[in-house]
Amino acid sequence: GEINNRGIEVELGGDIISNKNIRWSASVNASFIQSKVTKLYGGRDIIWYDPTGGDARAQFIYREGSPTLSYYGYEWGGVDAKNGNNVWYVNNPADSKAGDFIYNGRGATYAFSKANYTIIGNAMPDVYGGLNTDVSYKNFTLGLNFIYKMGGDLYDGAFKDVSDDGYYFERIRAKSVYSDMWTPENTAGTSPLIRGIDLTDQMQYSTRQMHSASFVRLKNINLAYNLPGNLIRKIGLTSARIYFNGSNLLTSSKYKTADPEVNQYGTRGWETPIGKIYTFGIDINF
Repeated sequence: GEINNRGIEVELGGDIISNKNIRWSASVNASFIQSKVTKLYGGRDIIWYDPTGGDARAQFIYREGSPTLSYYGYEWGGVDAKNGNNVWYVNNPADSKAGDFIYNGRGATYAFSKANYTIIGNAMPDVYGGLNTDVSYKNFTLGLNFIYKMGGDLYDGAFKDVSDDGYYFERIRAKSVYSDMWTPENTAGTSPLIRGIDLTDQMQYSTRQMHSASFVRLKNINLAYNLPGNLIRKIGLTSARIYFNGSNLLTSSKYKTADPEVNQYGTRGWETPIGKIYTFGIDINF
């Protein structure tokens, strides 16, 4: 087959302020990448799985004319307010209204086995990159490094294990499942009613596991103070610096359940989330 990759990378940087007392510089970079499957042997689709987790956490498809990181699965329609059931769009290619009933103007069913796989998302972001800024004022320096991703979808392969409808009936579920679960008193709930006999719905490749991949993260911050030369020379030092360094301290994202910074395939499973790191230190030179 053939895959076409194209895009553009942009970087802009320079000094915003520069004089004897203060220097402020900044730079920003952005990558706009598109990757599309343009030709396959006999025009036949190829279904493949995320190779990084060892648990086939996400299902992809190569299809002519589609992005190379196209997620492939069932399209979840949400929760039926009448009974708390999962709703699955049938996605019959011959008839958009084919199904057991009409839901939001489309053919739907309560049984995923009656639905069809379809392309449900794309792991490729619209743009990603970083922002760096450094400020020096007299003996103080401050550096900030941000990373960001905008657009694209994140597939959480572990989410099905903490939001299932009965497959792992004995497990504790994600807070979001309990906080907005359908009940006769909360018919607007966005999580279906948990039933001990509903053993398979949540365990499918579907949009129930998909979330926005957009995020902004303060990847690193460094704050330092250089002790005055006339002070440190009295104790036999040529230079001394006190500093604080922090990593992954702040993150803003639409997806709140887990870490939005994921692998190149846009997926996550049960790997340990990226941790926050705080470092304090002093550099001295004799």
